[in-house]
Amino acid sequence: MNAPSHVDALAPSAADLLRRIEAHGFDSPDEPLAFESRLADDHGWTLGYALAVVEEYRRFLVLTQVAGQAVSPSPDVDEAWHLHLTRTAHYEAFCTAVFGRFLHHAPARAGEGSKHRDMYAATLEAYRAAFGCSAPAVIWPRPGQPAARQAVPLPGWTVPWSLRRGNQLGLAVLLLAIVAGALLDRTGVLHPLQRIGPFEFLAGAALVMLGLGWWGLRPGVPPAQSTVRDRLEPYEAAWFSGGAPRMAMTAVAALTERGLLLAPGKAGDRGARPPIAVNRSVEPRCVHPAEAACLAAATDAGLRFTDACNALRPLAAEVERRLVAAGIAADTAALPRPRAQALLGMLVLLVVEVARIVHAFGTPHRIGFLVLLTLAGMGLAWALARRPARTSARSERVLRPLRLAAGSHAKAPRTGQALAFGVALIGGTALAGDLRFAGMDQQVDAAVAGMALRQRKGAGKDDGSGCSSSCGSSCGSSDAGSGGGSSCGSSCGSGCGGGGD
Repeated sequence: MNAPSHVDALAPSAADLLRRIEAHGFDSPDEPLAFESRLADDHGWTLGYALAVVEEYRRFLVLTQVAGQAVSPSPDVDEAWHLHLTRTAHYEAFCTAVFGRFLHHAPARAGEGSKHRDMYAATLEAYRAAFGCSAPAVIWPRPGQPAARQAVPLPGWTVPWSLRRGNQLGLAVLLLAIVAGALLDRTGVLHPLQRIGPFEFLAGAALVMLGLGWWGLRPGVPPAQSTVRDRLEPYEAAWFSGGAPRMAMTAVAALTERGLLLAPGKAGDRGARPPIAVNRSVEPRCVHPAEAACLAAATDAGLRFTDACNALRPLAAEVERRLVAAGIAADTAALPRPRAQALLGMLVLLVVEVARIVHAFGTPHRIGFLVLLTLAGMGLAWALARRPARTSARSERVLRPLRLAAGSHAKAPRTGQALAFGVALIGGTALAGDLRFAGMDQQVDAAVAGMALRQRKGAGKDDGSGCSSSCGSSCGSSDAGSGGGSSCGSSCGSGCGGGGD
């Protein structure tokens, strides 16, 4: 029987050091998740994946102290280390408070690839010994395997603001085709095309239309080709399910579970429900910007759900921007490039067809089939001009297992992340029957229903009830500045080391 290694004996110390690092944190209490938000923005990650990387960064910091040798982070963990180093004052104070010394970052030098590959393999062994499990392969790729590639969203054409509402882009394309076709026929620019025989023209136009339809409406990137970094946190999942209102519902449930909000109790079917009472005796420690925004919207009388929804509009816009940058959510303000190209081609084809129809008036030529083909082309142009759906095959692949887990009825009450994901994905149903939230499901569901009714009555307006997830300014929860961070990795590690003193 082999004797236990020295790292095995350090596991209790590793757990104690990890708790100290978690207690110290990387952000100020009034700006939760600012570090993770900046990391996600810099690299086009979801906040959920950035949270996972930061958790592994904490574990790497533990390894620098307990492994007994120099250790090497994975490429993504190294990005978190780089970001921490840029916050020089915080990093120095953090090292002094937690380690009692400054932890230096030693980048790899030319010709040391083999040395760092061995160091990275030893780091994975130290990880297993210190934490009792293998490092997650998504964040810590195995030696010899490349890191997970970041899927870059396809570029698109940004639709002008004046054409984003409803079907205005489709109407604009059809009107432009009709007017331009009539004007060009008068100028005679397209008269040479009139020499093409009717059957040849119809056959050619039909083939072009079919080709443009296939090019513009074909599916996007298959789910199998999407990145393994597609990981969501509860409020990102809530945005997919219902925008700012569902994010507010999730935050209210999380705050109620921790005792910061008090369940309102059952209420009658009639009459306005009172605001949700705030428990002032509990320290208002927030672990997410959505929760901080909800508490900031509360008054002395309590928290009204509509106020919480309005307070979360900027954060909902920030979540949408981040999910679009990660390629998981579609940019509803832009058309994918293939669709934009196909729409431009259909516009040109419709102009030619309209000009031919106008030119044929007053002549014995029959244009019935040409009119039918033109109407079909207008329908295709209308389909190409529609706004992209918020979800795609890739986002559905990410959400499907989360929905299945949230919809499963467990006998024990939901807590923590399970509660947050449950409310985010299935709404107030996740609170039904749980005495801790007596009346909460009734209150938030009624508010959401009222806002949905007002939105339907105000259809065609940009803001509706003021709680739409598609509008709002950017949230200030993350640091300003552009992203970056150099790639410092090889196929089995970042090429950087630390610890081992």
